[in-house]
Amino acid sequence: MKRIWKKAAALLMMLAMVLAMGTTAGAVELETSSGVVTNSADVEIKDVPNDVANLLYTTYQVISATYNSTSNSFAWQLTEWAKDALVDTVNLTPAEGKYSSETAALQAIFGLTGSNGTGIAGESGGTTTTEQNDIVNTLAAYIASHSNNEYSSANWTTTGTISSATLPVGAYLVIPSATNYSFLNMLVSVDVADTTGSGGSTAKDGWVVSANGAVLKGNKLIIEKTVSDSGIDGTYGSTADAQIGTKVYYQVKVYVPKFAKNDSEKVFTVADTATNLKIDLGSVEIYAYDTNNQKSTDPLIAFDSTAGNATDAQYVASVTDTTGTSPTSTLTVIFSNSTYKYYDKTFYSSASDSYPYEYVIITYEAELLDEAVVTTRNANGAALTYDYDNHESVTTAASVTNVYTYELDLTKYGEGTATKLANASFELTDGTGNKLCFIKDNSASTPDCPVYRVADSSETNTSTVITTGTEGVKIIGLDESVAYTIGETVAPSGYTLNTNTLTFTITDYTASGSDDSPNGIIDVITLAEKQGASTTLNWSTSNSSQDWPTGRTWNVSLDTPSATGIFGLSLTDTKISALPATGSIGIIVFTIAGVAIMILALVLINSGKSKQKKA
Repeated sequence: MKRIWKKAAALLMMLAMVLAMGTTAGAVELETSSGVVTNSADVEIKDVPNDVANLLYTTYQVISATYNSTSNSFAWQLTEWAKDALVDTVNLTPAEGKYSSETAALQAIFGLTGSNGTGIAGESGGTTTTEQNDIVNTLAAYIASHSNNEYSSANWTTTGTISSATLPVGAYLVIPSATNYSFLNMLVSVDVADTTGSGGSTAKDGWVVSANGAVLKGNKLIIEKTVSDSGIDGTYGSTADAQIGTKVYYQVKVYVPKFAKNDSEKVFTVADTATNLKIDLGSVEIYAYDTNNQKSTDPLIAFDSTAGNATDAQYVASVTDTTGTSPTSTLTVIFSNSTYKYYDKTFYSSASDSYPYEYVIITYEAELLDEAVVTTRNANGAALTYDYDNHESVTTAASVTNVYTYELDLTKYGEGTATKLANASFELTDGTGNKLCFIKDNSASTPDCPVYRVADSSETNTSTVITTGTEGVKIIGLDESVAYTIGETVAPSGYTLNTNTLTFTITDYTASGSDDSPNGIIDVITLAEKQGASTTLNWSTSNSSQDWPTGRTWNVSLDTPSATGIFGLSLTDTKISALPATGSIGIIVFTIAGVAIMILALVLINSGKSKQKKA
């Protein structure tokens, strides 16, 4: 036992990458409670990243020390849970962190420092990196399947790049976790030694207490999602604009997490959820990139273009859709498989102890559905979940992008009046001359103001015609930077058809000093009438005093840029002068004139007959 005690002076370094940092106090008298040494010291964990989020250290006591005041000596022992985790007298598998006795397990732990070459039997200079990981991960694996072992008195505080806690004499398993980092588990300790350094002290107070801390090791969990509305090879950013029924394009960049060598299950999963969009699984492509940003020759996942399923069983990729008022489409990609060791196969080289790939990029297409909302963002985000067998699951905050769409409110007026006219029909064409198809939204429409949404590809029974109510009509789902042309196809009864079409283009607002990304707020409307096509109006905060030219049958209204995604148009129709309205004074005049002509004709006829008789 004395031999074991001598090894304890350099107790427990974290794996291969934990650095011991001793803070030594003066000689103290050993304090005990029920024989267990209760002297304590401040243990430090250094190199805490300055951008770590929600850092938590879950702590478990592995070894404690008891003191014999008669002999002025102490002994080490495993806590009960650690003994259950490390000692197996029947199924001896040291390579998996199991030992034939408590003494052997203690020797293995003390051997992490290589003290005097007295680690595991047959080893020289301490255990290897893998064996160090075996010890730590065996303890962590036991914790993962058992509860109520946590050492609740460990209160860690973090200041700058150092976390610290006051811990009693003993050894402790520390499992760090954060929402944006993955960290390796570690062992820290508080040791005791005699003042002479030889173990021969006879004074009851001839002891020193020292803390062996660690360096926090791990890697940042990074996932970056971007979107483009200009094609798969277009410009990507945090936002995009789209017409309902058209596609936007996504890239998700995921940095490869680094696991401990002997973790039997290495899993990292991307869950990418889009709201009011539908992901096309058949469009998904996944490639890996090395530290020089060189793309892998072959994709990590291949797809059957007909069935839309993954044909490479090495990884799992799937899309799950929900329905309702805000439907979602979720792409899930699982990059690891514990049974077939695909993480080791692709992302880790055991031969060179290296990671051939730095990150992967997922690309895919998604269609904007007719449930898309105009007055707010259609948000969609991707999160990374990091799992392995001896650690708590960690999920990052989602990397979010937004897709915006726009609304046109159209009103029809009678000539020379403020009277709004119902039953005027219109058609819209896009910049290529294609007529837009619409679905009437009965849930949003009112009898006075129907609502039409641009149809998505899944909808049937669509129409190219929209018809006004007494308060106009709402057209939802238009894109930015598209030259739409609108024209009247049917005029209300009593009015002539207005053949003067209008071409308009929406420009998204970008605030001064922003990152030049769109934000779903209309800033500029460029308009050109068919008659007088050279006249256009740029309606923005910089020239909002500019008036739409007089004498036009179309007119435009646009709120300040705080009005999100909506602008107004109005069109005036001319009355049919040849057919006055039924019941008006015009009918009476014509009736009187006709009767008068008939009377005059009769008078003339009778007069002619009289003259003939006289003759």
